[in-house]
Amino acid sequence: MVNPVTSMRSLGPRYIALWVGQTISQVGTYVAFLTIPLLVLHIQEFTGTGSVLDFSIAYALETAPTLLVGLVSGVLLDRWHLRPVMVATDLLRASAFFYLAAEVGNYGTSTVFVMAFLIGSMTTLFDGALYSLIPSIVKRERLADANAYVAASQQASFALGPLLAGVMAVVFAGPALGLFVNGLTFVASAISLKWVGRVPHHRRPEDERQPFFTEAVNGIRYLWAEPRLRVTTIASAVPNFVMGFIEATFVVLAFEVLMAESELQVGVLLFAMGVGGVIGALIAPRITRRLGLGRALVAGMAIAGVGLFLVMFTTYGLLTLALQAGWMFGVSVINIPLATIRQHYAAESMLGRVITASRAIGWATLPLGALIGGWLGASESTYPWVARSFPLLLIATALWLYTTVVWTDTFGPGFELAKEVASDEAKTVD
Repeated sequence: MVNPVTSMRSLGPRYIALWVGQTISQVGTYVAFLTIPLLVLHIQEFTGTGSVLDFSIAYALETAPTLLVGLVSGVLLDRWHLRPVMVATDLLRASAFFYLAAEVGNYGTSTVFVMAFLIGSMTTLFDGALYSLIPSIVKRERLADANAYVAASQQASFALGPLLAGVMAVVFAGPALGLFVNGLTFVASAISLKWVGRVPHHRRPEDERQPFFTEAVNGIRYLWAEPRLRVTTIASAVPNFVMGFIEATFVVLAFEVLMAESELQVGVLLFAMGVGGVIGALIAPRITRRLGLGRALVAGMAIAGVGLFLVMFTTYGLLTLALQAGWMFGVSVINIPLATIRQHYAAESMLGRVITASRAIGWATLPLGALIGGWLGASESTYPWVARSFPLLLIATALWLYTTVVWTDTFGPGFELAKEVASDEAKTVD
């Protein structure tokens, strides 16, 4: 059996430094996942006004930059050196959270909305730079493994971050400490990225630079012309639409549908999702080698849809936690082949544009799901029905993917070599 620690070490010290930096950054992102909704709730309780839609608006503004910034940021990422971009976005996010922590009680939800948009814009740049930089320091046949460890750390942060935020909110009776911790994690991430060192840019000096708008359009054209990139981009929009609603209103979902009784139980529910996500991320490379990138994507979509549908008919307890872990396992299995397909099929000279454009189009549905789901489920009587209907979209997408080129795709360029490398490692590592 391949030892994950040994496998990660074989990716090299520069990758490990990158992985540490993004892991710390993700801890901050997912502490904010619960801290910002709790901040909105804190403001509502203090002012005596507000509705479910406030949570959806905050979430939508945090995720909207994926589309608004993502479609143009790819051109910049294909021109700029990527590590300084990641450091700068970490420091800007830290500044935003330090301000929110220091001024709690002196601002309303409109300030939270503005900061959510700023934080989301910086996160879009950070993530685009991260996935564009990985192919520069990792061999192409090991991209699935590199993406898997990033996804595993993201899911671990998803598990621990909200749980930590819930504990801090209960113990310290408010969101201020959680916001301050957010800021510290981004500062620590920026510092740790120093050890990645200077990374050669993925765009060669001899590649002709065209006008900004032309380069942006060319990236989208390339994405749309390649059938696997086109289909997977469309497919990624559906789970993000569902996740937008679930994530934006999770506090409401936990209390009104799953019958959680405290903020700590909300954190535990999110922790269970994170555990399932970590397991899925670590197992996903093995699944993709056995089934192929496309079929692993379809399997993950089906698992996520069925698991999420079933969890909506349970109340807080062991079964709910198990199903939470199960459907998030499926989400992780979706994410690994998605990221790897983008890296394999994008032309090297436009890696940043293709990755960010694909993520922008696929993630554009996050705020839509948040707003539409929040609007449809604005009352206590309609919310449970909306929550139980959305998972059916994932199941329908899995059935559609079965009829496309994605199902017949195997491993992508060079991925058969990755299968051979993994086989050799399994023989030599006990």
